[in-house]
Amino acid sequence: MHIILVADHGSAPKSFSIGPAHIVGLGSILISAIVGLVITVGGIIQAVSGADPRIANGGGVPNVSDVGPTLNMMAAKLGEMEAQLLRLDTFSDRLSKLIGPRAGQLGSPSAAPNAPAVSPNSSPSVAAKPESHSNAAPTIEMLRGQLVKVAAAIEDRTTRINRLESAVVDVRAAKQSLPTIPPITSGYHSSDYGSRIDPFDGKASFHAGIDFVAPTGTNFTSTASGIVVSTRQLPDFGNVIEIDHGNGLHSLYAHASRILVQQGELVLKGQVIGQVGTTGRSTGPHLHFEVHENGQPINPQKFLNLDS
Repeated sequence: MHIILVADHGSAPKSFSIGPAHIVGLGSILISAIVGLVITVGGIIQAVSGADPRIANGGGVPNVSDVGPTLNMMAAKLGEMEAQLLRLDTFSDRLSKLIGPRAGQLGSPSAAPNAPAVSPNSSPSVAAKPESHSNAAPTIEMLRGQLVKVAAAIEDRTTRINRLESAVVDVRAAKQSLPTIPPITSGYHSSDYGSRIDPFDGKASFHAGIDFVAPTGTNFTSTASGIVVSTRQLPDFGNVIEIDHGNGLHSLYAHASRILVQQGELVLKGQVIGQVGTTGRSTGPHLHFEVHENGQPINPQKFLNLDS
């Protein structure tokens, strides 16, 4: 999101950008500011209603000519609230773009209320008659009705933004649980997923992962966040780390010279979990990397391509 600030007195405008990590927090700030405006305007209405005997005794609502300054203040606050609602709509659109097609399932905000009938900078007309609908001066009751509309719009936006914020968190968490980053960025692939000739016996075999060639001791990282479910030694794979990422996805890292995590440990995407080695059945230092979905090996490139 690119934001431009325009200052008064001819100062040059300033701009800055914020990323997705800041957006959810801005929503809470906007909503808090708008709720504060609603409370302020509600307090003004109560104060005027209590101060005027005609309202307190049920005798009607005074005209602008009676409480003009207060009505102007209410109109100004309502104008601020509607401006904030426009910002909320823009913010909602930003969140929707972060979520993608799923945002359509969360519902759309209702139309914003019409602008108040009072301009904050206008002066009340003493000669205006409240019974004339076309030229009537605004009354407290008229602004009260507008306030109800704005409050309903705020509630609508707040509900939608809360849903969108939850969805953003879900999407970001899901992305962190997908093995989309390579465990090693400096190495190269010596063997890809699929059929190949076994380097030991020269026969056709199936290679269930990707081999990253790198010097012994090179750090490798977890390709997604998850729980370490196994750290063990196997005859073919040597030192092995297996991580559960949820939703049936597991990743496996083999031939490590060192294992830097423990079973049951929570690891984050990109966290160093071990070092390259040549343990087990290996022709040289490399990392063998596999991804399993519901217990079956799948091509890791299916996920690694998502971030390319």
